[in-house]
Amino acid sequence: MANKLPREDSVVVDIKDGILFGPTAKRPLGENEYLGSCHCNSVTWIAKLDVAEHVLCHCRTCQQLGGGPYSCNQIVPKEALKILTGSPKVYTYTGASGKPVQCFYCGNCTSHIYHYQAVMPDKIIIRTLLLNGGPEMPATGEIFGEGRLNWVRELQENLTNGTKKSK
Repeated sequence: MANKLPREDSVVVDIKDGILFGPTAKRPLGENEYLGSCHCNSVTWIAKLDVAEHVLCHCRTCQQLGGGPYSCNQIVPKEALKILTGSPKVYTYTGASGKPVQCFYCGNCTSHIYHYQAVMPDKIIIRTLLLNGGPEMPATGEIFGEGRLNWVRELQENLTNGTKKSK
C-alpha cells in the first residue's frame, strides 16, 4: 500500500453582504496617520498630520457650511490626504482672496472633508474633528478671530452640563 498523504479538510466559505471571510483587515496606520470618515462612512480617508491638533476657524463661510460657531482644521500638504473609499463631491465658491475655494464633501451625509484653496496650490485644509482621535486633539490656534461669536469664550464659564450655572 502506497504511503498516502493526509487529505485536506474542505473549507466552507460564508459570503455575507458581499464580504468574503469577514470584514477586511484594518491596515496598520503609519506614524502620524489618522483614519477619517464622514458621518455615514461612505467616504473614508487617511490623513498624515505632523502634529495632532486643531486650528479653529471662525470665518463666516465655515459657520455657514458647518452650522456651528467654528470649524476644526489643519493645513497640510495635498499629498497628506489619501481617500480610501467613496468619491467626495465638490462645491466651489470664491474665497476672500478672490480665488476659488473647492469644498470636498460626502454627497450622502454632506460631511465636509477638506477644502482646496487656489491661493495655496500645494496645500489642503482638512477637517480634523472627522479623524479618529479628533475629539481628543487639542485646539492650539485660531484664525479669523474677528468672526468669533461673542458667546464662544463664555460657554465654559457660563454653562455646566448644558445648563446655565446658578450664581
